[in-house]
Amino acid sequence: MTEPPAEILSRLRPIPTTAGPPTTPPQDVVGFSPDGALCRIEVVEAAEPVLLLFLSAGCLGCRDLWEGLADLHAGLDGAARLAVVTRTHGREDPAAIAALTAGVPPALGISVVMSSPAYRHYRVGGPPFLVVAAADAVLTESVAWGLDQTLRIALAALRGA
Repeated sequence: MTEPPAEILSRLRPIPTTAGPPTTPPQDVVGFSPDGALCRIEVVEAAEPVLLLFLSAGCLGCRDLWEGLADLHAGLDGAARLAVVTRTHGREDPAAIAALTAGVPPALGISVVMSSPAYRHYRVGGPPFLVVAAADAVLTESVAWGLDQTLRIALAALRGA
């Protein structure tokens, strides 16, 4: 016997599955840049919030986000820093990550860090995912479905909506 669709839909929960505001404490993201240099994205001691965008080179759903990093940065309009987080070397190809970010002007200051520990800490099951973190709290966490929705979710969290 199958259940009516309305009953199935009533049990669905958004990702993440926690109810209410996120409970993950903010934490700096430590890892390596695609060229192998040790790097850190300051979150806890940062003066402004940061949009952590969890992406993968092999993720088809991530393509428009990779291609739209400059537009996403512009859409944030200084309300938050933008940083891309991928899994660590061995789980991701540093050359592929470097190729995907090659067209992003360095002057924008978009950090890219390869850090599987960040995936674990922020409970990211897989990309594309976003976390907006401030020094004192994670403001939102959600699946990043496209450039427009990602920007809309991030700006709403930054406004406290």
